[in-house]
Amino acid sequence: MNVFRRTFTSVSFIAPIIAGKMNNLQPRLQTLAQLIPPLTASMHKGECGRVAAIGGCEEYTGAPYFVASTALRLGTDIAYVICEKDAGTVIKSYSPDVIVAPYLRSVDNPDRTLDDVQSKIERVLDKVHAVSVGSGLGTDTNIAESVRRAINAARERKLPIVVDADALALVCDTPDVISGYTNAVLTPNAPEFARLCTALGIPPDQQPIDQTAQLVATKLNGPTLLVKGPRDIITDGHSIFVCDETSGLRRCGGQGDMLSGAILTFLAWGQLYKRGAWKSTARDSIHKSVPMHAAYAASMLTRHASYLAYEECSRATMSSSVLEQMDISFDNKFEEILKAVKPK
Repeated sequence: MNVFRRTFTSVSFIAPIIAGKMNNLQPRLQTLAQLIPPLTASMHKGECGRVAAIGGCEEYTGAPYFVASTALRLGTDIAYVICEKDAGTVIKSYSPDVIVAPYLRSVDNPDRTLDDVQSKIERVLDKVHAVSVGSGLGTDTNIAESVRRAINAARERKLPIVVDADALALVCDTPDVISGYTNAVLTPNAPEFARLCTALGIPPDQQPIDQTAQLVATKLNGPTLLVKGPRDIITDGHSIFVCDETSGLRRCGGQGDMLSGAILTFLAWGQLYKRGAWKSTARDSIHKSVPMHAAYAASMLTRHASYLAYEECSRATMSSSVLEQMDISFDNKFEEILKAVKPK
């Protein structure tokens, strides 16, 4: 494994004010570090976060694995993958660290009712601090319905939700599935963002992307939007972060899943932080803007891990190469800060 640990400063970009109405915030590393649980000898299993990734079908088994493994590499204690029956054994073979629950059922595997699937998923949701949906789901209608129910169940439990990939199609079809919910982060790439704009009646290419992103977030009235691109645009409709952290030049599949896993991690930590699991000496209070800060921190770390992987592997960079750099990326960004931001 590469042990390249050069320290890089946080690179962020303050986007222009949109029509004079947006608060433009540049997150400080000290602020982001408030969301990171301090490690002490008195901690118990699960106190650094329990998360679940709902995704994975017969064709796409790597995506939810990358979500869960990223969360574990960044420091969560327990990561579940809730996947389709035919994906379960495959994902289990990738790693013994991930808890695999093959509860989802496709149209071709109707041996379990949707109500039974929902009941099993809700038992996992009762254990975790945050959930992601969408990575490797595919387009099966039974699975889509189970995910819609899972989102509703997560909202009822006030769990943070990351919505990515195939789950964004649910939002396009039925925006109410996530609209009005402030404890969510949507992570569209360029084509997904264009489809989301169209679904909401917003022209995708008539304004600069930061302005369009603000309009989409405002229309959804609650969720935070992270629009992936050369610069990642992050907005809840009121504030905006733009992360232009240097990344690698390879665009191999799976990096978006690692981004989801990183957001999932910081959202879970934010949930614990808001409950008072630990306190920080940093002056900024972020209780009301955890999704924005979680999204920015995850963007910064994932892009930096991509850069580190590309420095080592160049054209041979794969998503597994990026995954191997996630912990190093975390140390480069936060190791010194965590020494200064000491828990009370």
